Amino acid sequence: MDKQAEFEIIIPSHRPHLSREARECVKHFNHRIFDGTGYPSFSKLINDCITSSQYETIIICNDKARPEAHHIHKMLCLINEGWGMVAMYRFGFFGFKKELIRRIGFFDERYLGGGYEDCDFVRRLKEADIGYYETEEIPYIQLPTSWNYEKSDVALAHFRKKWRHEGNTIIRQMAEEDYGYDLGPSEYSVFYPFERSILVPIPGNLAFKHMTMKTNIIY
Repeated sequence: MDKQAEFEIIIPSHRPHLSREARECVKHFNHRIFDGTGYPSFSKLINDCITSSQYETIIICNDKARPEAHHIHKMLCLINEGWGMVAMYRFGFFGFKKELIRRIGFFDERYLGGGYEDCDFVRRLKEADIGYYETEEIPYIQLPTSWNYEKSDVALAHFRKKWRHEGNTIIRQMAEEDYGYDLGPSEYSVFYPFERSILVPIPGNLAFKHMTMKTNIIY
């Protein structure tokens, strides 16, 4: 199997009625539902989706996402074109090559529940100078999240401990954890620089794009 040419769509979910509807949208592509029951965090769920895949290119499809075929074709084209991550409804429908994870690490599992792991990951894309394509161009069902946000204070505390903002500078203060997951040997990929990133036009995003990064690891 040519893993560079192949891909799969993974639908992480513990809600059968929603995952069946999402599956119907991607039924003509290689796909599977990943049981998300009982996971402690969104990060751990996504990491397990990644490590369970035999394919080099992965698309994560939230069970509330309703992409059409042309969205999937466009996402694959953008990934192969050089975008490090392509998110067509932010982190509700996003795709990437495993090489991205080999370069910047897995999702941070210290963000318990759901929250701030997406902000964290985009900062790491900027830190590594890897381009990020972010829009809200696919249909998406606006339902309450199923994640437990009672732990959001814990996640926010970790985010603030890991990253500090000083004016126009973002300062890393904690290293990534090594989870020991094995994605196999590196696959050669050239990514666009972060300065080319396309971000959802919301307050703060444009300013974030032009911030600088520096490291001040505290052990």
